[in-house]
Amino acid sequence: MTLPPHEIWMKRAIALAERGRFCVSPNPMVGACVVSKGKLVGSGFHEKFGGPHAEPHALAQAGKKAKGATLYVTLEPCATWQKTPPCAPLIKEKGIREVVIGCLDPNPLNHGKGVRFLREQGITVTIGILEDEIRRQNEGFFKTMTAKRPFVTLKMAQTLDGKIATREGFSRWISSPLSRKFVHKLRASHDAVLVGKNTFCQDDPRLTVPKGSSSLAAGKPWKIVMISAQGWSRKARIFEDNRLTILVFSEKELKTIVKKTETQKGTLMLLPVKEKRGRIEVRELLKKLASLGVTKLLVEGGGELAWSFLEAGCVDRAFWILAPKVFGGRNAKTSVEGFGVRTPEEAFLFKTDKVMRSGDDWIFEGSFHKK
Repeated sequence: MTLPPHEIWMKRAIALAERGRFCVSPNPMVGACVVSKGKLVGSGFHEKFGGPHAEPHALAQAGKKAKGATLYVTLEPCATWQKTPPCAPLIKEKGIREVVIGCLDPNPLNHGKGVRFLREQGITVTIGILEDEIRRQNEGFFKTMTAKRPFVTLKMAQTLDGKIATREGFSRWISSPLSRKFVHKLRASHDAVLVGKNTFCQDDPRLTVPKGSSSLAAGKPWKIVMISAQGWSRKARIFEDNRLTILVFSEKELKTIVKKTETQKGTLMLLPVKEKRGRIEVRELLKKLASLGVTKLLVEGGGELAWSFLEAGCVDRAFWILAPKVFGGRNAKTSVEGFGVRTPEEAFLFKTDKVMRSGDDWIFEGSFHKK
């Protein structure tokens, strides 16, 4: 089936926007196409954080052909000065006749202002072309703008009987080699990866991503580790590469942690966070990470960490890897621990969006909600 012209050109703009992934965060990925008499005369995308937006690139390429043309742009053109000049006045200046917008900008500083300016200048504006696709592409940006926290993905790998380690604490490997490759790619699609202090101490993770990944060129994903003064390891493998490592710990341990990390090699940032009932306050942590520019966060680790994020209502997506193995053991760690719910009626319900086969494993992708 042939798509309508607006959708054809918007799909092209979305593909252009994707080229900015890893380079523009915490800004959104944006693509733009200038079309005159049914032909593409200019295109561009937001290439790097702090750099020109997609529209100036596309309009510059179009040159004089922009006059009387239609501009397709995935996100509402900005109408206010921020790091760069506003795009809406430039669109008017270049003589664009019509602007087709995929989605309004969720940023309160600009929401609706670009559209209002363009219409006041007599430019025809159409909104909402492939909006859902654009929201998914920029889910981290939208979540940060609307909820003041990153979009959080929880990843868990467990056996059929819900175990994430044997009774002796061994967990390598629960999932198949193919599933581990899947997780490496999943990490590379996020700004940062977070592990709990138990995972840090027991598994000594490296938080590997595929070699040659575009994310590595941008220094991503950052590695975030929840630690304690007692569980500190100067020789942990997480410090082996040059990506930023953020150490999260209780505010009351600040002096001790500073002393322990004085001679630590690697690029480090210390992030003290308040505690609640002996646990790091999840919402405060996420707010601080958002302020650092983290828009998409992957949470890996143990059952205590998983419960903390579920209890806080801060899991937007989950990938549950189910391996065809049984560990048994009443003392073996399970995938979700913490306090747990009181009655079955209070259970977190998992809505499955996709099921994938991965070697001998099954991967369930979905989201949690309550009745």
